[in-house]
Amino acid sequence: MPLGTGQTVLIVDDSPVMRQMLVKIFENEGFKVVGQAADGEEALTLFEELRPEITTLDIVMPKIRGTEVLETIMSKHPKSNIIMASSVSDARTVMHCLKIGAKQYIIKPYDEDKVMTAVKKALDL
Repeated sequence: MPLGTGQTVLIVDDSPVMRQMLVKIFENEGFKVVGQAADGEEALTLFEELRPEITTLDIVMPKIRGTEVLETIMSKHPKSNIIMASSVSDARTVMHCLKIGAKQYIIKPYDEDKVMTAVKKALDL
C-alpha cells in the first residue's frame, strides 16, 4: 500500500523544476498534491486555504523567506507537519528551523527515499 494514501501536500519552492520533482515523488507514494507555491507570500495564502497535512517549504525564496513562513505557520498552527527543503545544509539554519517547529529537513536535489524517510518521521510512521 502506498505510504500517503490520499494525504494532502503543499509544495513550496521558487524553482518549478524542484516543485515538479517533489510532485512526482509524492504522487508516486499516493499523496495528493493540493497546491504549489513559488514564494513565501503565496505559501502562506495557500496554507491557510488548503490546510495540508504535509508542507514542504524551501528556505531561500522571493518575498518572504521560508524560515519566516515557518514561524508564521507554527505560531498559528503549532501541530503542522512542515518539512524544510534547501540546497544549503547549513547546520545553524537546520537547527533554527527545527527549533521553530519544522519536523524534518531535506536537501536538494531530492532523493525519493530520503524525502519519504523524512515524511515518515514527520508523520511518526
